[in-house]
Formats: sequence, structure tokens, C-alpha cells
Amino acid sequence: MHGLDFNTDGIARFAYSGIHKPWHHEGVSIPEDAGVEVAVEAAGMNYQIEKAPLFAKVDGEFISVPSHNLVYRDVDGVQLSVMGKDYRPVQVLEAYSVMDSLIEGGELSIETIGTLNGGKRTFIATSIVGDPLSVVPGDVMERYLLAADSYDGSLALTFASVATLVVCQNTLRAAMGEGRVRAKAKHTSGIMSANRIDALRDALGIAKAEFEEFAEFGNRLAAIKMSETQVDDFHKALILGDKRNSDVDDWSGQQRRAMGELDYLYHSGPGQEIEGRAGTAWGALNSVTAWTSHMKNHRRDVTTDRTQFVVFGNGNAVNERAKQLLVNQYQLAA
Repeated sequence: MHGLDFNTDGIARFAYSGIHKPWHHEGVSIPEDAGVEVAVEAAGMNYQIEKAPLFAKVDGEFISVPSHNLVYRDVDGVQLSVMGKDYRPVQVLEAYSVMDSLIEGGELSIETIGTLNGGKRTFIATSIVGDPLSVVPGDVMERYLLAADSYDGSLALTFASVATLVVCQNTLRAAMGEGRVRAKAKHTSGIMSANRIDALRDALGIAKAEFEEFAEFGNRLAAIKMSETQVDDFHKALILGDKRNSDVDDWSGQQRRAMGELDYLYHSGPGQEIEGRAGTAWGALNSVTAWTSHMKNHRRDVTTDRTQFVVFGNGNAVNERAKQLLVNQYQLAA
């Protein structure tokens, strides 16, 4: 499921740069040099998010609930959430216009923008202008600066650097799974202050440098050949920790499933056929990042909470632990 939000005419609130439609064949095209306001208008996201007072029926009478408000969309009355009285809805244009100065300066270019999850989430993905980075020949790392927001408290207004272009709910989860958070802001007063714009500009410079560093790190991993046994041991160290040498009969069902999924992604995951990934430490690391982004089980609902899990929770920690295992094993500079 792509998770896109549709208006009453059945048109997706989604826009993309250029003439080539994404795989789900929804949305409208915008010029490659479009600014945020043009993109928001094209995607049908120029609505307002409003708050309304809440009332509860007690003993047959309606009384006000001053501690909370209903959050809704004005164009169709869709109810998005119930939030505390201090919650401040940040309009789509207000949230993402901080990127306009970088777009006008030629540092970013809008790729996609859209609404997800019945209007509860929005996103905008911009490409970082410049030559793409190659980890190994044929394994190109595109660079994006992603912004995502929610109106139900599930995600603060977040800016992150990622290597996955977001076109739907699934790719948002994948992108946030691999991303590095650059800035976050809760929906309270002062959320869009000028210093946040300055912080985003500084973060873009950091993101560019870190993409280059990670490409160099990936290139070093791609030069390291790993046998099937070594890859299996790497996965065991990640999943089993100190019990990596235990008998398979002593593994939990969750551990067995994790090992099976990692083995599948190492051999058959997306991009694993590329020379330089296959049979290398770079391929081993990619099996883990694909796992946390797409497969790894967690307690909350997969369709709505994986972004939280992979960016702010255990998923990101798993990725970092996998990287450190390889750094330690092969005495690399991280």
C-alpha cells in the first residue's frame, strides 16, 4: 500500500518533479525549479489545519474539555487527532518554506511532496544538488534532504538526510530508516524561528560531508571479501550477541526469524546483485539496513510506527551496531 491521501475527487495529494511518474502512477508533475509554494499548490496541500474545542457528554450534558482540542483539516473536515491545548498546528507551507532559500540558492531541488495516512502526515523530499556519489561502480548513492511532519503527535517536524526518494508511505519508512536527523521541532510556539532556518542551512553542509564520508566508508567495505561463514557469524553477533555460539535449538523464534530474514536480504535483497556488494562487507551492512527499514518486527503497528522505530528507537541502534561490528572486525576507521 502506498498510503497516499486522496481528495474528494479521487486525486492524490502528491506532486513530483519532471515527467516520469512514480511507480504508483499518482500525482501531478511540477517544474524542476519549482519552489515550495508552487509544489504545495500543485499537490493540493494548500489547506489549513485548524483546532476546535472539545466537549464531553456527562450525565446528559455537554461540558467543555479545556485540556485538549480537536485537530482537523478545513477543506473537508477530516478529523486528524485530539491534541493537548498547547499543540500548535504548523501549516504545510509554513513548515516547509524554510527550505525555499536553499532551493532558490540552487542547493536543493524539490523531487516529491505529498500527504499520507489520511492527512495525518506530510512530507517533502528535495535532492541535494551536485554529482551523485558512487560507492562502487553501479552502486550510486543519491542524496536527499527530507522533511516530514505529522498532525497526530506521531512525528515532530523532522529534517533528515537520506538516500531514498520518498514517493509513498513505504518509502518514507525506508528513508527515515536510513536517515540522519538534522533538525526536529515540536508543535509549540517558536517552532519556525529564524535560528531553525540557520540550523537547517548548517545541517545541509554537514549532510553533504557525511554522505561523502559514508561513500568512502562503503568503498572500503566493498573491498573486503566475506565468506558465507563470516557473514553468518556477523549476523549472529548482531542478533545473538554474547550467545552467538549457542545452538540453534536454543534460539528464540524471533531470533530464528531475524537470522532467516538477514540471510535472505544478504543474498536477494535490493541491489545485492551489484558487483561490489555481492560477497563483501558492504553487502553485509546493506542486508542489515534493508532489514531494519523493511522487515524487522517491532511491537507497534508496522504501517504507522516504523518511522519512529527506525529513526528514534532500536532500529537506528541496530544499524549503528552492525556498522561498529564491521569496523571492529576489520579495524576500519568509521
